[in-house]
Amino acid sequence: MNQIIIATKKMYEYNQLAVERLDTIQKDEKYEVNFFEEVKPYVDCFFQELDQWEQIAADWIKQKKPKYIHRNQVETVKENLQNVVLQSFYKDTKEKRFKKMYHSNKYVLESILTSE
Repeated sequence: MNQIIIATKKMYEYNQLAVERLDTIQKDEKYEVNFFEEVKPYVDCFFQELDQWEQIAADWIKQKKPKYIHRNQVETVKENLQNVVLQSFYKDTKEKRFKKMYHSNKYVLESILTSE
């Protein structure tokens, strides 16, 4: 498998895990987020991988010139993934907006996976 597929599958997994985490957290009435022990270490690692994915995706777009995937979509997915992953740790996240970003990410990531 090439880099774009591996990296995109990883981002797809992060997107999916975020939805599952939010669902679990919203059901747990006693949950209290611990930013420095839980959120920060996870997000620091995720942001590094996200930056790498963005670069891999940008290079892939330059080389392959896919018909239906464009650079601005990659930038939007990066921004949305940052929001989705961060917001997934907090109970009071607005679910409608969260789900829209999740579905947008999912669509573009699946498009990359199927176009390669």
